[in-house]
Amino acid sequence: MAKAYQNEVNNLLQLYIKNKHPVYVSYGDFCTFIPFWSRAMVVQDAKQIFKHVQKFNNLKLRLKTSQCCWHQPNFKIVDNELEIQVGGRFGIGDTLKLPIMAEPYQQRFLSMELGKLTIHPYKQWWAAELNVKVPEKPQSISTKRMGIDLGIKVPAVAFTEDGKIHFFGNGRESRFRRNAFYAKLTELQKKEDYSKIKELNHGLYRWMITQCHLISSQIVQFAVDQNVGVLCVEQLHGIGKREMKQSRDKRELNQWSYYRLIDNVRYKAQREGLRLVFVDPRYTSKRCPRCGRLNTPDKRFYRCVCGFHCHRDIVGAMNIVHAPESSPVTG
Repeated sequence: MAKAYQNEVNNLLQLYIKNKHPVYVSYGDFCTFIPFWSRAMVVQDAKQIFKHVQKFNNLKLRLKTSQCCWHQPNFKIVDNELEIQVGGRFGIGDTLKLPIMAEPYQQRFLSMELGKLTIHPYKQWWAAELNVKVPEKPQSISTKRMGIDLGIKVPAVAFTEDGKIHFFGNGRESRFRRNAFYAKLTELQKKEDYSKIKELNHGLYRWMITQCHLISSQIVQFAVDQNVGVLCVEQLHGIGKREMKQSRDKRELNQWSYYRLIDNVRYKAQREGLRLVFVDPRYTSKRCPRCGRLNTPDKRFYRCVCGFHCHRDIVGAMNIVHAPESSPVTG
């Protein structure tokens, strides 16, 4: 059925390209293996790819993934089983029941309002992509603030007004993966194996996206556990354009997914009813939280003449909590 869906999308796309515009095709002309109500998705996918054909003037674009799509009410989830309508004669067939293998954090989404369902092969399994409408919680009445200091060696450090501290992510693991990536990339470039270079780039990109999602989820969950109502982060617009002394620092800074991480924190915080504010980043890593003097940290350690000493990233998070707010910069 998934292969039939892919073939119908590509056949319809060829018809659009031949006529240079979308044309009407009756649902009765589609393969009977495709459920009747899924045929609307065939038309929708073909039109979407045809727009890219016109935009990029690329006549070779095709749907490369074997998949099939459903919309409500043609599927439902009951007792960890996915019940979907499968095609038959005239597109009206039986109901197929499939067991669901979902992580605990995914289970809570299954009871929400369901949208589009897409099933496609993944290695030796079948993977299901399900759109759900997540209801937003009301705005938190808590005024408790939490500062979040973002960095490369330590991806994120959080400090709450009542003194709770938490480190997120592993900067050493990130550096190890990047170094291994560039070593492998250099080897493939010497061999001129461009297909594997492309695959390697996609692998690093997917890993970075996964890390951003994990760290942002942990940050928001920590804020919820500590009854925090306001998340404070530095406004670091243009940090990638600053001149760095070492080429290694340039490379790591260019790969630092600051904006992606902030976007993930923003929408996840909004979903939990929390507010995200940007603060002025000036001197947050140099100012002493106790006396206000400016000092230069020694590597990862901060010491002041007043006797205060701490990890430099914790000092940054402490100052971010009390720093004045700054309007977010876009673009």
